[in-house]
Amino acid sequence: MASIYDELGAIAADPHTDWDTLHWIAENYPELRPAVAENPAAYPELLDALSAIGDPEIDAALARRRSQPRASVNPPTAASSAERTGLAGESGSGGPARSARGGSSSWWIATPDEETPSPPIETASDTQEEWFGSRPSDTAASTAAAPGPAGRPSTTPPRRSRPSTRRLMLALVLPLIALVAVGAMVLALLDVNQGDSTATEATAPASPSAQEDAAEGSPGEEDADPDEGAASSTTEPATLQELRAAVTSLPEESTCASVADDAATFAEFGTAVTTDGGGLEPSDSILVQETLLGLQESCGSVHAAALYLDLRGSEEATALAGTVQEMGSAWIQTSFPAQGQPLESFAAPGGNVVCELGEAMRCTVLEHSFSAPEGCTGGVTYAIEVDRPAEPACGDPVEPAGQPVLGYGQTASNEFYACSSFQSQMSCWNQLTGEGINLSASRNATY
Repeated sequence: MASIYDELGAIAADPHTDWDTLHWIAENYPELRPAVAENPAAYPELLDALSAIGDPEIDAALARRRSQPRASVNPPTAASSAERTGLAGESGSGGPARSARGGSSSWWIATPDEETPSPPIETASDTQEEWFGSRPSDTAASTAAAPGPAGRPSTTPPRRSRPSTRRLMLALVLPLIALVAVGAMVLALLDVNQGDSTATEATAPASPSAQEDAAEGSPGEEDADPDEGAASSTTEPATLQELRAAVTSLPEESTCASVADDAATFAEFGTAVTTDGGGLEPSDSILVQETLLGLQESCGSVHAAALYLDLRGSEEATALAGTVQEMGSAWIQTSFPAQGQPLESFAAPGGNVVCELGEAMRCTVLEHSFSAPEGCTGGVTYAIEVDRPAEPACGDPVEPAGQPVLGYGQTASNEFYACSSFQSQMSCWNQLTGEGINLSASRNATY
C-alpha cells in the first residue's frame, strides 16, 4: 500500500493532473486531500468543498496555495451525474462522508459542468483574483480641512494717512517718475540712431577691395577642410578590448529588463571580431559561455535562455552564433522538466490538435466549440515562448500534415517545452517557468 500512496501522492501534487483525476483522488483518498488542495491545478469548486471540511491540514495547504505568486488552471473534464451530486460513497450515498482524517463530515464536491462555456485565456493576476477573492482595494482616506475658528471682525476702523504724510510721499515719488520717463526717452532715441546706422552699413555698397576678397576667398580658406568640424564631433569607435570588457561586465551591469540590450552588447563584440578577420579566440569562446552562465545566475534562466536563442540565430555576428550553437542548451536550468519523446511535431490521437516544438511551442485546435479569440478563423492557434506565456497566434497555425500521434499518457518535449496527451485535453507548458495551456475541442485554459 505504501508504494500506491506514494504514486497517488505524486499525481495529487502534479500541476498537470486533469480535474477528473484530482476529483477522484479527493473522493477516495482523504489522506491526500491536503496535496490536492495545494495543487495549482485544482478547480475552484473542488477548493471550496475542501475548504468547507474544516480539516487543519487542508486549511494549511490552502493557505500555502494562496501565498503562491501564480495560480494554475486545468480545464475540467466531463463529469458523470453521480460526480455532480457528490463524492461516491459519501454525500451521494446519503450516508456520512469520510473526513480528511477518517471521521464523518458531510461535504460535496462537484466537477464543473461540461456545458459551461469555455473560459477565456486568463492572465495570472485575473486568475488569482477570481479564485481567491479580490483584494480589498486600497481606498484613499478623504480628508477635509477642519475649519478654523471664525475670527471676529475688527471693531477698529482702518487708520487713515495723515495729510502731511501723503504730501511728503507725493513729493518724493513724482520726481522719481519724471527721472524714469526721461531715461526711457533717452534710451529710445539711442536705439533709433543705432538702428539707422546699422541699416546704412547694410545698404552701403562694398568697396572694390572687399568685393575682390569675397570673390577670391579669405586668405587660407581654400586650405580649410570642410569635414574637419564634423570629424571632431564624432566619437572614436570602441576597441575590441573595450567591447570584450563590456561583455565581461554584463552579469553585474545588466538591468535584466531587456534581452535586446544584452544581445546588442554581444552582437557588437561578435561583429567586431568577425570584421577583424581573426574570429573568436578560444579565450573569447570561454568568455561568451561564462557570461551567459553569469547572466543566468543574476537574471534567471528565462532571461538567459531568451538571450541564448537570440544569439544562436544571429546573422550579424556569425562567429559568435557558431560558438553559442556549439555551447548547446544543457546548461539552462529548467524548473519544470519533462522526460518525453524528442518530437518536433505531433498530433493528438483524434487528430484535432496538432503541435510543433521549436524555439517556440505552437498548437492548433482545428475544430472547437469554444469562442475563438479575435482574428482566429478555421482553427485556433496558441503559442508559448521562453519569455512569454501562452497567447493566441492564429497568424502562424500548425497545418495537419500526417504528424505522428502522441498517445494518451505520452509526453513529447524538446529543450524548452513539453506536451502531454490526455483523453480530455492536450497540456503543453514551458519547462523553465511551468506556465502553459490546456487545449481541447470544447475548452482552453492557461495556467
